Amino acid sequence: MHFNRDAAAMLPDEASEGAFSIGGDLRRPLPVALVGTVAYIAATDHLLVVETRTGQQLGAPIRPESGSGRVYAAFIVDIPGSGTTPGHRSVELVGIEAPGARPVTRATVPLEQWASQTSGALAAAPVWSDGRTVLVRVSRFGDSPDATTYAIDATSGKIRWRQDDFAARVVAGDTAVGEVPSESFPAKVSGLSLSDGGVRWTNTESAHDVSIFPGGPSLVVAYGQTLGSQNFLSLLDAATGTVKDRRTGSYNGVNCQYDAASVTVCYQGLFGSPWAAAFDTTTGSWLWGLPDSDANRVAPTITSAWHGAVYGTTRSGPVILDARTGKDRATAPGAAPFIVNGNVGLALDPNESDLWAFPADG
Repeated sequence: MHFNRDAAAMLPDEASEGAFSIGGDLRRPLPVALVGTVAYIAATDHLLVVETRTGQQLGAPIRPESGSGRVYAAFIVDIPGSGTTPGHRSVELVGIEAPGARPVTRATVPLEQWASQTSGALAAAPVWSDGRTVLVRVSRFGDSPDATTYAIDATSGKIRWRQDDFAARVVAGDTAVGEVPSESFPAKVSGLSLSDGGVRWTNTESAHDVSIFPGGPSLVVAYGQTLGSQNFLSLLDAATGTVKDRRTGSYNGVNCQYDAASVTVCYQGLFGSPWAAAFDTTTGSWLWGLPDSDANRVAPTITSAWHGAVYGTTRSGPVILDARTGKDRATAPGAAPFIVNGNVGLALDPNESDLWAFPADG
């Protein structure tokens, strides 16, 4: 509920490079995972392990080719040709013991011929792991739905299953939910079995610019625009694809975060006036919404949600809301973290130029 600004430590540029707009708005997810007081930062071609209490790097950068929890990073690597064998592209998966900096998994997975023939940059992103299998999404054009999803054995590096034309985004229960591209680049939302990659369901309606977010243990949130140019926000049962709730309106640039407890908050801040609303992850019922003109309350620009707290900023500075009621819990918390756990919050400095680690002290 409070962060110590005097004891903050600056993180390396790789933690936030290109992620924020000039005004300090987050344009894409930060490539950072927190375990205790240690931050794992995935750059383009290496993984950094940083102690947030000091800002110091633990060990040398971990690069491709070169009981506890694990943090995974995936890299696209170019394998040079040899003799009559042409070069090709592969995914290198690196698993790090956490907390700590010891690599415990290194696996190179050759990609299909299309990957080497694609002129644009490929992007590889771990989506989920249970310690035995790692789900990795390889996108052909940046972070587009035009992607292939791989389930990789975390020990052997062998491919358990592969699903072409599927961009996995979220895992809820035993279902991976993502986009299936269709004609003219709209997409459909689909759910796959984690065990074998079999298709469990696919929504029949295509939409533009679909975004999929975690909605809790069994729900996911799909946001996008129908082919009739109507914006929608839907709560879906991950196992069946059943629509539990659907709202339409002037949504633009929506993001959602599950607080890892019982609430998911959805919000808009990059375009137009900020708004925020939260729903119960068990029932799917909406709990509160801001702004509220009757109560003379504005909506904060949300930065994150964690364990019953929603973090954000207003013109008055950082603020923390109660995730279930939407009421103010702390009006001077010291920082508005984009990533937070019980030890530290990662937030911008007052000049909104660098990412700093602010120790939790209350």
